[in-house]
Amino acid sequence: MEKIVDKKDITNDSNAKKKTKIKVKRSRRRMYESIQDDEKSTVTSEKEEKQRGNENEQDLINERKEDEDNRLLQANEIVAYHVQWSLGLGLVPIPLIDAVAILITQVRMLKKLSDHYGIACSENHVKILVTSLIGGTNSGLIGGKFLISMTKLVPGIGTFIGITAMSALSGSITYAVGQVFIQHFESGGTFLDFDPKKVKAYFKEQYEEGKKWQQKKKVV
Repeated sequence: MEKIVDKKDITNDSNAKKKTKIKVKRSRRRMYESIQDDEKSTVTSEKEEKQRGNENEQDLINERKEDEDNRLLQANEIVAYHVQWSLGLGLVPIPLIDAVAILITQVRMLKKLSDHYGIACSENHVKILVTSLIGGTNSGLIGGKFLISMTKLVPGIGTFIGITAMSALSGSITYAVGQVFIQHFESGGTFLDFDPKKVKAYFKEQYEEGKKWQQKKKVV
């Protein structure tokens, strides 16, 4: 017997195939759109990651700058502390003893600074450097300190002038010595490569700043 094929069945099969094709097309379109979304997401993630990287780098720079500022601030506090000591020791009425005591204070100051910057320090070497710095920069300072110190032997007005002048002079010199070595240490230098001749102009400049510093603090 011949199988009778119903036209409705043929029509239904045809429609079913069309529907299947349509579903496939929609499925492919969705896959394509999903890929686009993934690509956009990847690009966005890369941008966000790059931005986070830049922010982290900026944070590190800011932290490093803050550390450097704090280090310099503490170094200046060390100098200020020993300047005060020099001012007080300058008032000692006994000639030459005052000068020796001030030199010891300056050496201790540089020892504190070297510890602060993590630099090896030899006390004898530091004494030589300080003496060379003050004498080599302006020999009149050492001679002036000696004469001022000796005026303390003169009773009355001589003693008053001597202790006042010695105090102010010692404070300015200690300030200048401290600032010179801060600059040297901040630039990566050590006691071994310190050259007093190269800082001659800067020492004089800081010596004058030391006078202004005393006026601001109203210590003299």
